[in-house]
Amino acid sequence: MAKIISTWTKHWLSKKEISFYFSDFATSTNDLAKEHIFKSSDEPLVFLVGHQTKGRGSKNRRWENSDLMISFLFRKNLKEITASSCKDFVFDLCKSLQEVWPQLVLEVKAPNDLYLNQKKIAGLLLEVLNQGSKTVLIVGLGLNVFSCPKHLKAAYLAEQAKNINLQNWESFLNHLFFLWSKRASFLYCTDPV
Repeated sequence: MAKIISTWTKHWLSKKEISFYFSDFATSTNDLAKEHIFKSSDEPLVFLVGHQTKGRGSKNRRWENSDLMISFLFRKNLKEITASSCKDFVFDLCKSLQEVWPQLVLEVKAPNDLYLNQKKIAGLLLEVLNQGSKTVLIVGLGLNVFSCPKHLKAAYLAEQAKNINLQNWESFLNHLFFLWSKRASFLYCTDPV
């Protein structure tokens, strides 16, 4: 089922005309983003992988296999990002999921995790990189949709959201990208409706 999430996400990115890079395998989506930072394009780049071998979260924890492994690279009109910003991005993720699937009982576990039924469903990794006067923000997300890593106490979205399809997946991505773009002060953002 992980492939369907990648397929739906690629479809959404193409429809939105957001440039993206997809790889079946990579060390991590944030590593892919770092390879492309400080290039000339002003639009956000999105990095999506089918499987990451060295995904990481806070405190050097591993986050390798989720249905959605994606990083967003924001480079335009970036507001100052603080140490507490990760929690804000997680709240945006929670709000976006509940906008589409209001029955979800989610809990933010600061600074960078989202829980469903007291089990981890998602993790974020924010990295701010500077080069001269240029600053970029990389927001990496691992989200369990139809499955979860077996070695962790984890949950997956389909446990409570039974109606996951292309239409509501795109609605979720619209809400999430709108909120994150607004938070990163990226002027590309449009109303998610």
